[in-house]
Amino acid sequence: MKTDSLNTERDRLELQETNSLFIVLDSKGLIVSCNDKAKKALSDLSFEQGRSTYFPDVFFRLGTNSRAFHAHEFISIVGQTIELLFIPNHGTEQNVTVSVENVYVSCQQYYSLTIQETPLSFDADSIFQTRQMAGALRADLKNNLLELHYQPQINTVDSSLYGVEVLVRWTNQQLGQVAPDNFIALAEEYGFIAELDLWVLRHACQQLAEWRRSNIHIPVIAVNFSVLTFRYPNLKSLIQSILDENDLVVSDLMVEIIESKKIKPSDSFISTINELYSIGINISLDDFGTGYSNLKRLLKFPISQIKLDRTFVCSLPSHLSIELSTMVYSISKKIGAVAIAEGVETKEQLFYLKNIGYEIIQGYFYSPPLSKENLEYWIRCNNYHY
Repeated sequence: MKTDSLNTERDRLELQETNSLFIVLDSKGLIVSCNDKAKKALSDLSFEQGRSTYFPDVFFRLGTNSRAFHAHEFISIVGQTIELLFIPNHGTEQNVTVSVENVYVSCQQYYSLTIQETPLSFDADSIFQTRQMAGALRADLKNNLLELHYQPQINTVDSSLYGVEVLVRWTNQQLGQVAPDNFIALAEEYGFIAELDLWVLRHACQQLAEWRRSNIHIPVIAVNFSVLTFRYPNLKSLIQSILDENDLVVSDLMVEIIESKKIKPSDSFISTINELYSIGINISLDDFGTGYSNLKRLLKFPISQIKLDRTFVCSLPSHLSIELSTMVYSISKKIGAVAIAEGVETKEQLFYLKNIGYEIIQGYFYSPPLSKENLEYWIRCNNYHY
């Protein structure tokens, strides 16, 4: 099959003059044309299992007359498939998996990729609203208008404060309060999740330092990181510098890995985890038990803490939930990790978890996520600050 020609001079100019990688696919998902920058990038790919390649600006078009799509941030290569995060230039993300058949560099031939999932379709109004929301989130992040809340973690052995999980909250002037799951996913889709995660880390460390100066003792802060954030350049040095700026040490911080069904950890991700662990930063695996891949992943990087997924806690005392909670606890002990149960809301749930062996508990039974002022009041009331 020969390369199809582009329909218009405008398309030819667009392909060659753009600073981005630009690729045109036909209706079957075959690449029929691309600019030189895209051609070189694709030819340089090594189809190695687990490898991820960072492409800041990749645009795809399905057919020469259709809208362009943006594969934002990365192309992840897993086995013989390439996973592309497609974002149309109007907004929302679509996840498309393509399998590699052949890759040709010659202009006379084509890159043979086959789209495995259903064709892309979009709701224009929804896309516009999503893009507006992403813009509002970026602006509020830049202007430091997000808030941090803190949920206590309790050691039930001696009723002491084990630490607090840092949770980001967003209330926009026009949009009102936006659910964390929604705006965190939005930051991932639009490529600024690392910026958001690092904003949370920096402000949480500043707050912990302020509490220490005020003799409010919080042993450790747990900060959530998306898998994508671990691809941020020089992450280890950046985290260390944030800690140093606030006179904190690595033992003051726990980094919790947030899983995503759309984003799979790569070799570079595991390498970064090991780098952080090498300087003493503890790593927590959040929502453990939601997938078989978690079990395999435990063998690949060091884990200091495992958090039992709240769905198991909510189902207690069902027989299956007790079995699964016991299994997660046993795994944590075998690898030398601390087991935490989150989402604990009732005395009955607490009873069963303590019987299994869980000592560290997080949830509304003890406290909901609290603002800075409310956490300080809660700590004073419970005599945790000296």
